[in-house]
Amino acid sequence: MNAPLLYCARKRGYLYEKEYVLPSFFLSESEKETVRLLAKQSKELSSFGYGKYKGQAEILSKISAESGNGEDDSGMTREPYFAEIEMLGGRASVAPLEYFLCGKVEGHIYTYAFFDPDVFIGVLIAGGLDFRIIKPNWLREYMKEKLSGILKLL
Repeated sequence: MNAPLLYCARKRGYLYEKEYVLPSFFLSESEKETVRLLAKQSKELSSFGYGKYKGQAEILSKISAESGNGEDDSGMTREPYFAEIEMLGGRASVAPLEYFLCGKVEGHIYTYAFFDPDVFIGVLIAGGLDFRIIKPNWLREYMKEKLSGILKLL
């Protein structure tokens, strides 16, 4: 997510190099439109005497609202990438990838959605999983380039 992290040996942990807030969720344009419609329906229900929907309408309106402050919020509205990954070696758990999971295609093949290829590849590798990237080809090639660069440094 391109967070400006620094490792602090004295505190044995990470801290932000500058002020940064991680986005709590990502919405595509179609998802934003769905949330807008839900906000509108909740507002209409609250106007018909169903007061419990008023708070819900306000929250949904805030979620779907454009930032309007001149800042780039493209990270919140861009479409994700999708990858089909085959889990090899009989390992059934894909727990390290649960954040990205979209669905199971068949057998040990899963579909994942992600926004940052570097983060996704990092989780794949760090999770200790035996895997094969089936689709897309560009992700497989990108990973090969990244790993080749790392191997050259060793």
